[in-house]
Amino acid sequence: MDTDAIQPISWRRVICLACVAALTLAGCGKQKPPPHKTTASAQPVDSGPKPLRGKPKSATELATTESGIYLANLDGQISELTRLTRERPENISNVMALSSAHHTRGRFRGDLDEIQLGIDGLDACVRLQPENAICWLTRAEQEQSLHRFPQARADVDRAKQLGADPVRAAMLEMDLDWNDGRYETAIPAIRNARLARATTSTWIREGQLDHDLGLENEADAAFEAAEDLINDTGPLVIAHLDVQRGIQKSQTGRLEDACVFYRAAVERIPTYVAANEHLAEALHMLGKNEEATRIYENVVKLTDDPEFAHALAELYAASGKTKESKELEAKARAGYAALLAKYPEAMYWHASEFYMATGDVKQALVLLRKNVTLRPNSTSYVALARAELANGLASDAKASIDKALAMPVVSPSLFWTASRIYRRSGDATKADAFRARAEKLNPRIATDEPDDVPRDKAR
Repeated sequence: MDTDAIQPISWRRVICLACVAALTLAGCGKQKPPPHKTTASAQPVDSGPKPLRGKPKSATELATTESGIYLANLDGQISELTRLTRERPENISNVMALSSAHHTRGRFRGDLDEIQLGIDGLDACVRLQPENAICWLTRAEQEQSLHRFPQARADVDRAKQLGADPVRAAMLEMDLDWNDGRYETAIPAIRNARLARATTSTWIREGQLDHDLGLENEADAAFEAAEDLINDTGPLVIAHLDVQRGIQKSQTGRLEDACVFYRAAVERIPTYVAANEHLAEALHMLGKNEEATRIYENVVKLTDDPEFAHALAELYAASGKTKESKELEAKARAGYAALLAKYPEAMYWHASEFYMATGDVKQALVLLRKNVTLRPNSTSYVALARAELANGLASDAKASIDKALAMPVVSPSLFWTASRIYRRSGDATKADAFRARAEKLNPRIATDEPDDVPRDKAR
């Protein structure tokens, strides 16, 4: 699963959206004159657009700390802060620093338990200093990582009452609005945030927005603008950005290009779970299963995330390793059950993907109905429509997809699903039109998106 996620807003993407704001606070978003970019709400600021590089900056062009040193320092920081907070639990500065470090490592590893450790620290912060706006706001950011959106909104409201940084609060609210499907407020807020403060984080968020609106050239320009602003020597910032750019390419069918960005992220941090698993998935989609299998075998050693055990099980099954496949599938099933019990909101989507893929479409439907109640946005309705169609609920599926079609977000999955649903309802003309729109956004859509498997890969 990706960090923060964005990541289509799966829990991984949501983590990434939260971490984007955190990256600015950490110093990666210090302002420099931004390169030109034209968007629907912004006019050119120089004589003409700069040519796009179309590839990630190399380690020579954008040097960062060696990943082993960076991660050892993070581990050391957590170890020392843990000791200090045990000795003096009332020291809020150390409690908050430890919480942030746990959150960063949890995102990096794809470890929900460690993300929860960060939230636990902020619970203590709120108890010790209930009038401290930063405690409430930071907890809201981390709660969003686990899809606890109502709790996050309540915390951000309390933080604002206590005088929290209005810019930081607005950044969080715009992503909460996005997850709630409040696009009429979220979209201008994302645009305005970048116009008001051009940083790595605001450019990344605008790039994600442009991609979600089908503006791929603008998304490319935004991501390169974000890259040009990076001056944090830590490798996680650039690796995170490269993953976002790879996701954009993957979702538009440009898998070879996606692999370039995923490989760049892996080169920055070889043990970065999100980068490795996205690379493995893209390679599998390209038919390069031998390399994909090797990467997934490494990933399952790095994390207990059941999603990756399931992915490897499928590859093993395809290659005739039946025993190994069944063992991994059982491990994945047990893992999803455990995570659904501990972190239900964060797992509704991903567990539904597993159940759809393994034929339990009824359980997938149960989870996706809960998911759409939690975050009633476009991608949630698309996934629900697919599950409803798989369960033979054609009229329900049409109602759900029509809700998604009425929203401004576009994707190949949206139009591909709409095509299937409208064809089932007997409207071949609209079905053909939706299919054409899906194939225009992603020429590979018929290959990349098998029937009845919801796709919302993490950011």
